[in-house]
Amino acid sequence: MENRCRPPEPPLPPIRIERKNPEYARLLLPDYAGKDGELTASTQYFYQHLITGQTHKQLAKDLKRISISEMHHMERLGKLIVLLGGNPLLRTCSLGVCSFWEGSTVSPTRDAESFLEENIRGERTAIFNYQQRLRQIQDRYIQAVLERIILEEEGHIAIFQKHLQRIRGGIQ
Repeated sequence: MENRCRPPEPPLPPIRIERKNPEYARLLLPDYAGKDGELTASTQYFYQHLITGQTHKQLAKDLKRISISEMHHMERLGKLIVLLGGNPLLRTCSLGVCSFWEGSTVSPTRDAESFLEENIRGERTAIFNYQQRLRQIQDRYIQAVLERIILEEEGHIAIFQKHLQRIRGGIQ
């Protein structure tokens, strides 16, 4: 019998900072509540969970679990933003212009194969953005949190790829 047990995940890094830095808080806002951020991902996956509940039961369960994981990422980022001296409003600011998160960032795609492809692209974009933050933010505590989020996003990609293969193979 195949052993399906995964190795235990390392403990979550503590939410702390070396020192206040409002610029670092500003850098984290797009990851927190931007178009490609955690709020969008969590909302997107929850929507997909709802529309697949009758047709792809395991996918729906995984989407709900990943939606909750993205919410935890958002919580960690929000706590860092507060510690850094920022305000975790659901908005991003660039060049002095701020825009609030909108529900229109959630894609209405209902086809599971299509939205899984979108999800994989979105997770890859998130990883790319976090890798940029790792270069921009010189705080070892924040970097540890971002590295852990990247690890979890990579796990989400693997789950989405598994479901995409099943759908393409005609397996519900």
